[in-house]
Amino acid sequence: MKSILICNLYKHYTIKHIADSFKEMGLKVIEKSYFTPKDMYHDEKLEEMLRKDFGSQNYDLIFTVNYSPIVSGVCYRLNIKYVSWTYDTPMDLSSMETMDNPNNYIFIFDRGEYLKYKNMGLDNVYYLPLATGFTPMSEILDNYDYEVSFLGSLYKSTCPYIMEKLDNYHKGYLEGIMTSQRLIYGSYFVLELLEDQESELRAINEMTGFDLSPGQLSYSMASYMTYIDRVSLLSLMSNRFKTALVTGAIEDEKKMMPDLTVLPKIDYYTEMPDFFRKSKVNLNPPFRAVWSAIPQRALDIMGSGGFLLSGYTDELSYYFENGKNLVLYDSIEDAVEKASFYIKNDAARENIRKSGMKKTHDEFTYKDRIYSIINIVES
Repeated sequence: MKSILICNLYKHYTIKHIADSFKEMGLKVIEKSYFTPKDMYHDEKLEEMLRKDFGSQNYDLIFTVNYSPIVSGVCYRLNIKYVSWTYDTPMDLSSMETMDNPNNYIFIFDRGEYLKYKNMGLDNVYYLPLATGFTPMSEILDNYDYEVSFLGSLYKSTCPYIMEKLDNYHKGYLEGIMTSQRLIYGSYFVLELLEDQESELRAINEMTGFDLSPGQLSYSMASYMTYIDRVSLLSLMSNRFKTALVTGAIEDEKKMMPDLTVLPKIDYYTEMPDFFRKSKVNLNPPFRAVWSAIPQRALDIMGSGGFLLSGYTDELSYYFENGKNLVLYDSIEDAVEKASFYIKNDAARENIRKSGMKKTHDEFTYKDRIYSIINIVES
C-alpha cells in the first residue's frame, strides 16, 4: 500500500490525527474536502466529483470518517478499496444499501453496533474502538478554572413536537418508555421495543402525519432523553460547584441555570486539551443510545490529562477500571455525589487522572488503530 485519499464529507475534526497516523505508516496521503450531501445515498454532482478525483491517481484506498454509501458506490464501480471508521453511533443509515459491497472495510467503534451488523450477515465489518492523539500532561496544577465542566451539545429533539400531536395514551406510552430508559445505563431497549410494537408505531404515525421508522423515532427519543440528562446534570452541578459548559448558543437553558458559565465553542486541537486539564472534573454524559461504546470525548479528556467522570457504558467499564483510570456514574444523583467527593479529594483525583492518562496513551493511540486498519486491508 502506497497512497490513500482521505475524503472529508462530514468535516470531522479527528481527520488531522488520522491523516498524520497514516503518514507515520509511510503512506502518501491526500486530503480533500467535499460538500455534505442532503441525500447520503444519491447525489449526482458529488458522485461525478468523486469519480474524477478517485480515478485521477492510482489510490490504494479511499478513507472516510463514518460510512458513506455514495463513496462506497463510487469505489465499487472503480474497483478501489473503501475504508470507513465510524465516529457516530448509532450509524445514521436508513438501509443496508451498498454496505455489502465487496470493496468495503467498515470499522465500527461501537461493539454493540458492530455485532448488530455482523449478526445481519455482513462479513466486511470490523470492531475498532476510537483513539486520541493529544500530548499527555503529567504535572499537577495549582489552580483550576472550573470545578466541573462539560464540552458538548445539549441536543435538540423533535420528540416534544411529536408528542404534542399524540393523544394522552400514546404520549404517556412514549413518556413511560423514556422514564424507564433513563433509569438504566449500559443498556438501550427503546429501539427493540419500538420494533416489536408495530401497532403502536403505526398509530403514532397516523396521529402525527409522519412516516417514522422505529430507528427514527428511537433517535428522536434518545436525543430528548440526552437533553434532559444533560440539562439536569448541569443544573445540579452549577447549583453546587463552579461549572462551565462549552457549547453553541443557548438561551432558554441559561435562564434555567443562572449560575452556569456558558462558553463559546473552542478549537479542538489548540484549546480543548487545555480546557480539560484546567477543570477538576470533566463530565461525559453519553448520548442515550450509546450504551456500549467509548465516546471520543471520554478518550480526549483522559488523553489530554483531564479527570473523567462519565456515565456508564459497557466498553468504558471493560477497558478502564472504575475508580482507578476514571470514575463512572449510573444516575444523575450518583454523578453529583462523586463530583463532590473528587473535587474535595485532590490526591485521589490526581491518582485517577494520571492513571487514566497513561492507560489511554498506552492502549488508545491513532498509530495503533491505523496499523490495525492497514493489517486488515492488506491481509
